[in-house]
Amino acid sequence: MSDAQLIKRLRIIIKACGGQVKFAKACGISQSLVSLMLSGDREVNFTVITGVCHQLGYSPEWVILGTGEKKFDGTDSPKLVTEIQLLRTEVELLHARMKHYEKEFEVIMNRLKAEPPNPLKWE
Repeated sequence: MSDAQLIKRLRIIIKACGGQVKFAKACGISQSLVSLMLSGDREVNFTVITGVCHQLGYSPEWVILGTGEKKFDGTDSPKLVTEIQLLRTEVELLHARMKHYEKEFEVIMNRLKAEPPNPLKWE
């Protein structure tokens, strides 16, 4: 999952963390992966989002959607795993729906190319 707004929030987090190297270490990933994500060459994955939330205390809702509180205080930490899993499930469902609609659209377009509609013909 990557979009311009998610990358923008990731840049904010990386800056607050003290740079790519410190961010990568805190999230348990390589600095080169961070660089690839920021350039758009790699997707921001569940492992990174989990690290951002668990290790750095950011809200999964804010990281993924850009809404809600930016950071959690210590009392909300147990909610993180459940919230991340719910958001991940929602994103996966939306992605599956989008793929389904793309396939339907492709079928319709292929039909139209094969047999253009005749405005004089009523079915």
